[in-house]
Amino acid sequence: MSYCIKRSLSPLSESLLLDVLFEQGFALELISCELTDIENGLKEVSETRYKQLVSLYHELNQLEA
Repeated sequence: MSYCIKRSLSPLSESLLLDVLFEQGFALELISCELTDIENGLKEVSETRYKQLVSLYHELNQLEA
């Protein structure tokens, strides 16, 4: 399964999307799903990106605690 989305959102739209992800509590879930896809071999990313996602997951998890 391959995911390819062309980034075409304005900075304002990107900011609004992030606000909604945080307000609705989906940010942590989204990162968790991304990590699961990577760990199950459904997505390929560099080791650097994987480590960044793991770090982001832990940071978001601390915020929700």
